[in-house]
Amino acid sequence: MLSLPDGADTRKIREVLGPDGEDAVYLVSLTWESIGVLLFRRELTLDLVDDFFSGPILLSWQKLKVYSEEWRRTLNRETGNEWFHWLAERMIEREKVLPPVPAYIAHRDWREPHRRLARDGSTASDSD
Repeated sequence: MLSLPDGADTRKIREVLGPDGEDAVYLVSLTWESIGVLLFRRELTLDLVDDFFSGPILLSWQKLKVYSEEWRRTLNRETGNEWFHWLAERMIEREKVLPPVPAYIAHRDWREPHRRLARDGSTASDSD
């Protein structure tokens, strides 16, 4: 995926990724589709999705937007990659207001909380 140029169409995907390239693109798209639906239904939070996937979602959309639009026209079905599209737009909107800050900078002062040891040497997390 990362080797694709921005705005790749079907021809470019086949050229760069080979005969299985569209299958790989489909799997990536389905991942973002699934996360988009889960976010919309509030099974995930935007903060969580942002922390995990904001960069990959936006990079994928830059590369696959043209392909997704082409795919919709070919299939005569506007719902192709609809939730991937929706998710990418949410991330774009979010980054306009909250520019991304890498975790290693934003949380550089984070420390693990001190835990009390039980008599047997276990911690609360050991027994959970």
